[in-house]
Amino acid sequence: MFEDRSDPRANSLLTRRLWQRLAGLGLAALLGACANVGQQQPAPSQPQPDPSAAVSPASGAAATATGAAASQQQAASAPVTRVVTKTTWVRVRRGDSLLRIAANHKVSVKELAAWNGIKPTSHVRAGQSLRLVSKQTITVQAAAPAQAGGTNAAASPAADAAEGREVAAEVKRHARSVALVWPAQGRVVEPFEPGTTRGIEIAGKAGDPVIAAADGKVMYAGTGLNEYGSLIIVQHNKDFLTAYSHNRRLLVKTGDVVHQGQQIAEMGSENNDRVAVLFEVRRDGKPVDPMPYLPASPQG
Repeated sequence: MFEDRSDPRANSLLTRRLWQRLAGLGLAALLGACANVGQQQPAPSQPQPDPSAAVSPASGAAATATGAAASQQQAASAPVTRVVTKTTWVRVRRGDSLLRIAANHKVSVKELAAWNGIKPTSHVRAGQSLRLVSKQTITVQAAAPAQAGGTNAAASPAADAAEGREVAAEVKRHARSVALVWPAQGRVVEPFEPGTTRGIEIAGKAGDPVIAAADGKVMYAGTGLNEYGSLIIVQHNKDFLTAYSHNRRLLVKTGDVVHQGQQIAEMGSENNDRVAVLFEVRRDGKPVDPMPYLPASPQG
């Protein structure tokens, strides 16, 4: 386990304050006031354009030129047929199994397990979200060439927007618990000890996938706290957060919506003496034992 080289009491106080602020959704103000926050902004595995991004209005002749350029781009656009990979999510109901869900959606158990980073023999919990992947042929409007200094962004699919709204609503809701999956395959090499450790460490190999333990919103992705290395914090509801530390590479950024089973990082040893992910569950900002919220045993 990595030991802080700074004043442990001061560092512990800083850490507790950070988590308390995160629990109260005060993250933006906190990070704005912190120095040396080297937030990573890696591109996710699939582009996630921001449909809410807006361009500041121009004035006078510049506004006219901008309008003319937009008209030209619209005229240059044309329908294009493409084969795309579509990801949907299905909520596990009481009594469901991987076999039943696979049969209902006409996929194999092996495929379903692979998409979700679990074993074909794994048990699933009611309320858990499982990823379904399919190929679809769609017709889209081809984007016109970008103007100098500008970028083109395709609108997010309606399904993605609906999923985002569902997760956003969940994040704002109080909950007594949270149903998690294991964030990594591997062996628990350090258990949770109240007052001594912040979570559990799951060992693995450098580059192994680290996945989101439940649906949620990324409240932080960066390197602002040295003791954590590359850190991701995901909020699942108003009461529960999870954290994933010591990663080699982050695959999401602050503000992203993530789904249970989605890869969010690559395992590493940053600011740690072994390759492992430190997985924390925080309730109202305080560390609690992750084991009661996880399935009986890790996959792998």
